[in-house]
Amino acid sequence: MGGILLALAACESTTSERIEAWKGTQKGPDKIEAALRGGNVPANLRAEAAAALVDIGRPEKVDEIMAAMEAGERWEILKTLVEIHIKAMSSPQLPKVREARDGLFSVRQYAPPEEQKRIDGVLLASIEKDLSDGRFTGGRHSLDKILSAIGPASGPMLVKLLGDPKSPYKGLAELLVKVCDEPTRDKGGAALLGRVSAGKEIPIDMWLSLGLLGGPTVTDYLAGKMEKGSPEDAIFAAKALQQARFPTVLPLALKLAGDGKANKELRGEAFGVIEKIGGPEAQKGLLHIIAEDKNELVRYRAHEAALEAGKGDAIVPALQAFSGKLSFKREDVVDFLVKDISKLGAKAKPQVLAALASPSALARMTAVLALEAPVASNPKGHLGGPEDAAAVLKLADDKAVIKGFPSGGSVGAEAKRVASLLQAK
Repeated sequence: MGGILLALAACESTTSERIEAWKGTQKGPDKIEAALRGGNVPANLRAEAAAALVDIGRPEKVDEIMAAMEAGERWEILKTLVEIHIKAMSSPQLPKVREARDGLFSVRQYAPPEEQKRIDGVLLASIEKDLSDGRFTGGRHSLDKILSAIGPASGPMLVKLLGDPKSPYKGLAELLVKVCDEPTRDKGGAALLGRVSAGKEIPIDMWLSLGLLGGPTVTDYLAGKMEKGSPEDAIFAAKALQQARFPTVLPLALKLAGDGKANKELRGEAFGVIEKIGGPEAQKGLLHIIAEDKNELVRYRAHEAALEAGKGDAIVPALQAFSGKLSFKREDVVDFLVKDISKLGAKAKPQVLAALASPSALARMTAVLALEAPVASNPKGHLGGPEDAAAVLKLADDKAVIKGFPSGGSVGAEAKRVASLLQAK
């Protein structure tokens, strides 16, 4: 009964002037809400009430009330409300523009296709101005949310801005990747590449934005710089190629990572590219580097990359790729090989247990040491547990020693020590 009386009161007393006045009174917001709810209040005044609620910071209440309405009733209100929001978006006050844009986007979902298309054009024009001025935060509705809802129609605007020398490319690249499909990202990358001037230094953010966008044109450019550019450009190009997955550059990345004559920093970045690509072919190439490279630090880096590329499945093959003729310091095995395994967490344990039966003494030793190592998910615990002690004790009589390890440190001696530790847990 009270709700009916409230609606009747709103019907009798609601005017444009009163809605405006209510915005500044204590009980006014409730009266405005009642006007929006009131079925007997004219649709144009209900639209004004909705806009007023947005003005006073109650947009969620508008969303709630509009969502509960019958479609026909809601559309009669929207005919006026859409125009009110569009007009408000021309305000010189940025907060008002954002409030109106958010309000318009909130009701966009209820508009028929043709009207929605018109709304999208208004939203895109407003967002384009924000983006060209370097404003990426949005309001109640984020810019990526609005652009994602608009869909493919937002792509040309973003691509155009990426090609504009005055536009802030970093934020635009990140936004385009979030909201657009692959063909549009490719166009965005090509547009951004058009801003690169021959002979001029390319900022690091430009390199990274190109890598983020990708596309055939950008990939070819970055690969060319990585292979034949100046040392600095080659390194930056490699960093760029780590921003997304570019399988076509895997052969080049493997070649550079395994080239003993290549720039040291470039080789390191090439490993990062390989890790980003991942997969069986990447793992295969890394195993070759582990087996053949003359630099022990490069071999260890290749082991790290192999586990990043192949995860737990790479543990045994990577350890077995190390030549049995090499010398290893115990601390290096712990700091590099064991630590790489520990990064994988508890999921690595089945492969570590499998390595206990490897024909490679280094693989067996590393597996034993890995079982006593802390894992990332439980720094106070160990990868192995009491249930693994029996498997470790099977190596108690293993007399194999690792060249470079302290004397007396056979696989069997370490196995007994670690098994005892695991049993005591």
